[in-house]
Amino acid sequence: MFDSLKDHGFISVSEKADRETLNTIEDAYYNEDNFDPKEYELQKLLSTIKENPFLDLADVLNRRDRLKTQLLAVSKRVSKLVLENSSAYTTELQRVTVLTSALQDSIETCYHARRNLRRAQYQITTRNLTLIRNEMRKQQWIHVLKNIEKLKKLHSIDQRLKEMVKHENFVGAIQLYSQCGNIVHHYKEYQCIRDLSSKLQDTLDFIEESIDVTLAKLCTHFNPHTYQSLLNAYRLLGKSSGSMEQLQMHFLNAVQTRTLEILVKTVGTGKNEQNISSYTDLCKMVPQESFSSCLQDLNVCFWQIIKAYKLVWLWHEKNPPSTENSETNSDTSEPSQDFLLQKLESGSGRLWHEIQQKMKTYLLESNMTHFEFEAFLQVLKVTNRLMEIGEQFCQSDSNILQEAVRRQSVVYFRSYHNRRLDELKMFLENEMWQQCPVKSTFHITQFQEFRFLRETSSVASELTTSTSFNRKTDLDLFDRYLYTDREHPFDLDQIRTTLSSSPSEYSANSADDDNERNMTNGNSYNEGRIRTHSNSSSGSNSDHEHGGRLTHRTRSQYHDEKNGSTIVTNTTLNVTRLFGRYMEMIEMLKPIAFDVVLCMTQLFDYYLYTVYSLFACDMNEVPIDALSSGLQFTIKRISDNLIAHNDSEAASNEKILAAHLSPLVDINRSSSILYGFPQRVVAAESLVFLAEQFDFLLPYLKLMIPLERHTFLTQFYSQTVQVTHELRIPIYHNVSANILDYMSIALMISKVNWNIKDILTQHNVYVDELASQLQTFRNRLDHINDHVLPIPKAVYRTLWDQILEKVFYTMVEGYANVKQCSNEGRALMQLDFQQLLRRLERIIEDMKPLPHKEFVENYIKAYYLPEHLIDQWIIENTMYTTKQRMALVTMMSHLSRRKRAQLSQYLDEQDRARTPVSTS
Repeated sequence: MFDSLKDHGFISVSEKADRETLNTIEDAYYNEDNFDPKEYELQKLLSTIKENPFLDLADVLNRRDRLKTQLLAVSKRVSKLVLENSSAYTTELQRVTVLTSALQDSIETCYHARRNLRRAQYQITTRNLTLIRNEMRKQQWIHVLKNIEKLKKLHSIDQRLKEMVKHENFVGAIQLYSQCGNIVHHYKEYQCIRDLSSKLQDTLDFIEESIDVTLAKLCTHFNPHTYQSLLNAYRLLGKSSGSMEQLQMHFLNAVQTRTLEILVKTVGTGKNEQNISSYTDLCKMVPQESFSSCLQDLNVCFWQIIKAYKLVWLWHEKNPPSTENSETNSDTSEPSQDFLLQKLESGSGRLWHEIQQKMKTYLLESNMTHFEFEAFLQVLKVTNRLMEIGEQFCQSDSNILQEAVRRQSVVYFRSYHNRRLDELKMFLENEMWQQCPVKSTFHITQFQEFRFLRETSSVASELTTSTSFNRKTDLDLFDRYLYTDREHPFDLDQIRTTLSSSPSEYSANSADDDNERNMTNGNSYNEGRIRTHSNSSSGSNSDHEHGGRLTHRTRSQYHDEKNGSTIVTNTTLNVTRLFGRYMEMIEMLKPIAFDVVLCMTQLFDYYLYTVYSLFACDMNEVPIDALSSGLQFTIKRISDNLIAHNDSEAASNEKILAAHLSPLVDINRSSSILYGFPQRVVAAESLVFLAEQFDFLLPYLKLMIPLERHTFLTQFYSQTVQVTHELRIPIYHNVSANILDYMSIALMISKVNWNIKDILTQHNVYVDELASQLQTFRNRLDHINDHVLPIPKAVYRTLWDQILEKVFYTMVEGYANVKQCSNEGRALMQLDFQQLLRRLERIIEDMKPLPHKEFVENYIKAYYLPEHLIDQWIIENTMYTTKQRMALVTMMSHLSRRKRAQLSQYLDEQDRARTPVSTS
């Protein structure tokens, strides 16, 4: 606003001073946008204070005087400008006064015009129009009075329509409504008719709602006559094209409402029923004892809905739309039969999808882990029947339902399998390891759990043509149950009968029941027999020793595995039955087949590991080759994957603790029968029996699991099942290691004077002692085989093989302890060994040739090797210890000192290389 202050011209001295003062005003004061001079000056002062904390009063006063001078100059300039423009201001004020006067005159003119207009309206328009209006009303009332009698008849139509709807005469009601509609349309200008029209429209809505309700009832109980009447009603309403969509919507609603009703009835919510609005919540609330009955009701409900849908489908196939209806209603575009059948076909898939969702929710929201095995199998059977209905209904694979059943089955089976493992552990810890007597004709197919297998000798060869696994019924359920209301596919007794009469199953006869009773009740007899012989074993030793001096006696017969009695325990039979139950689970539910087979292998693994830990881990001075590499790998795999080493690991990793031997079973004391030999036989042979059953089931298991999983099954058989017989070696090692006093025999051998000059014809006394002890053992073994437990020939051979190996090793060790030996002494060793072999052939006459005898013969004959061949013998025969080979080199008198020193140095270096070096 102060721009005009900056003009130039000739001015007086005072004006020039004012001008100079104005020029000193800062540019900020000329800013007209919210400028605050006070704030501006204070900020300048504050900035000065920041630079110099001590405020100069004189400087402040100078600033104040300068501002006063500038203000005075500005005021003078403003006053001068006001005086210069006062004449223009006076002229403008006069123009405003004139304009105000003109506006007042305009207002007065408008006022008079409006007053005159109101007077004209009243005198001309209002009076005349009122007269015209009254005349028109008179004519209208006269017209109404003439037609009032005609309208009275319309008031009774609404009641007649409701009566017709009550009796489900929908076609007549719609026709009557159409007649009334024409009359109402003719008199639609009357208010009462408009009210009647609205009322008739409500009645029409009521008719359509009643038709809709009746149509919904057909979703569970189809009536062809009622359905025909409803279609005619929809045709009259002009809604034929939408009737099919409405019907399919009702089928979907029927699934939702009926399932909710069944669950509410099962749960019995009572007062809390209004608070339950979720189908999922209701499924969670179903009691376990009511689960099966509720599942039955749901499936019967689904069957009724599917049956009604199928009947509608068949009705449309048999009743195509008539040509007369299509001609008379060409404007309504009534759908063709092909269109209706196509809609029904597509709607069947949506209906089945909704049913699957409901059943899926019911199954997944329920906790079945505590169900009995038979109860859960029944659930699977009923669900499989529902999936069969779905397949025959709309050719659906029921993927949703299969996935739900698979998930629930995995959860149940995992829990069931964990409980079975715990039970197996409990059985093994309480097992007395005594033979459970079974008949000679016993076979696992006699168990009820294996009723689905063929009881023939050529079962495995017939598997390629067998249809027993995962076989679906050939019965058309719709042909069987579609037109009957008394029967349905979910009759539990009928399903059980159908399944039991399946060609893939056979009924167990009374002989099978007798076998089961014998297998479960015979253990006590065998236990008492073993106790009796255990108590009398010490007293019978003298008889055995006496029998050892007999050259000929009646030998005990050791049976082969094929024609001998089966050696099993109650636990073995329980595990075998579990195999049957698991395979039955596979037959009912194919998707978890591999999981079930994997659990079967865990049962076998745990049984194998238990036998190993209880009877093979108590070995003393175990030979290096006692456990084969395959068996070592199998034991390590089981220990790493299945066995828990503490309680926390068992709880967190789904593993199981190893079983402990029952305190009632004593296998490592001399008071037991041959250091628990009968119990060891039962344990080892029951494991072999279990492996044989697994081998028998191999073709079936391969049929049950997917082809890509066969590699696992083959690997399990090769690495685990086929190496079980190798456990016999470590299991019987403790028996063979304790029946003889090997140290005393070795000591007797070493004390013999082998540095003799003459060739003797009489063997040494240790041969008689060794033969006597072996004869005593043979007598005890025969006694066990005849009176306690039948010993398989494989066990007999394994045990004697271990004994002979230890005996011959003891002889070599005794010969190695000899300080000096002559050629005649070496010949005496050969004489002793040949005499022992003759005695052994009489003791073990049914085992020829005797194993491991080359171990002694080779060692004795090596004494006679010439000097140039001894090097090769020492290097190649590493089955002898360094000490034994060193003793041989020392005793060979025909060796030169240089050769003896070279061989000794070689053996010392070899021994040092084998000895581990301590890093401490």
